[in-house]
This record gives sequence, structure tokens and C-alpha cells, in this order.
Amino acid sequence: MKNNLLILSIVILALFVGTAVIVANEKGIVLTSDELVVDDLKSEIIASGDVVIEKGDIKLSAPKLIAKEELRELTLTGGVTIEQEVNKMTGKQLNFNNQSNQGSLIGDPRLESETAIITGNRFEFDLNKEELVVYDGAHIVDNEESFNADANKLYYYQKKDQVVLVGDVRAVRNDQKMNAEKIIINLKTKKMIAKGKTKLVVPNTKKGD
Repeated sequence: MKNNLLILSIVILALFVGTAVIVANEKGIVLTSDELVVDDLKSEIIASGDVVIEKGDIKLSAPKLIAKEELRELTLTGGVTIEQEVNKMTGKQLNFNNQSNQGSLIGDPRLESETAIITGNRFEFDLNKEELVVYDGAHIVDNEESFNADANKLYYYQKKDQVVLVGDVRAVRNDQKMNAEKIIINLKTKKMIAKGKTKLVVPNTKKGD
């Protein structure tokens, strides 16, 4: 109850300065927004208008946030941006667990990293392990545009700078085309390993007389 009163007093004070701020030092979480509503009966916080959550090197921003008072389970809507070091993810709705740093992103989700751009229908990610799984309509384009690929499912491992595409994989590398059940790509070296039944098409570069 003391925590609830503390949060409520912060909210009342914030109304006078125009921006609501909640700081949870023990978890290293800072929440700022233009408007903040604390519902003790539902143990719920609703923030709107330029909502920003900062936790370590992770920054979440969106027009609206619904969360439990402890800020453990978050739902951000209206156009979400997640920034961590050099990576940036965007989408329309984010469900995020502040304790595990795991979440899901839907609504045209997109990841921009130093080496590639990844899109799909649904992202599930773990920010601690720096791992991402893309479901349905997975697509990747490397930043040098030397290759792009589509698959039913995609795994991205940032620490290894590796992408694993699974299920009806179709890849294009320069003028070469490859179909396979599974393709593993090192985004730094551009090395590709195809597994399962694989078909590679290399165009005829011989010029006529």
C-alpha cells in the first residue's frame, strides 16, 4: 500500500509539471509520459502521449502503455519502437516482460541492425540473449544488398551475427538463386550453408559472338 501511495503522490506531483514520471530504482526502470493514470483497484497503470520506458540500454517508446503497477507486464500500442545498442525494432503492438526482457511484436514488425533488415508477421525476442524468432513471411535483406531471402521462419542471433532460415527458403545472392529446406547465413562473412534438398541456379554469363 505504501508503494501505491508513493506512486500516486508522484502522479499528483507530475500533473503540475506537465509530464508524468515513475522511477523504480531497484529495477532500474524510468517511465515518462504526458499523461498517467494509476488504477489501484486493477493494479494497473495507463500512460499516454509520448510514452518512453528506459531500462539499462533498452529504450521502449509508443503513444500508449498499459501495465501492472510493478511495470512487469507491459503492452505498448499505437506504433512501437524498441532500441538496444545498434539494433532498432518497430511495430504496431508490443507485449513485453520487464523481468525476463522477453516479448512479442506484431503489426508489420521490422528489425534494423548493422548488417541487415528483417521483417515478418510476428517477432518473438529475448533481449538478454539477443535472439529473435520471426514467424510467417520472414524476409531478410543485407545492408549491402548482395543477398535477400524469404522463409517460413527465421532465427536471428545477434551475438553470432547469424541468421537461420527454415521452411521453403528462397534466397537470391547477386545473380544466383537458391532454394533449400534450411539456409544458415553469417552476416559478416556472407557465408551461406544450405541443408536438405537444395537447388542452385547460376545464370549463364557467356556472351554471344
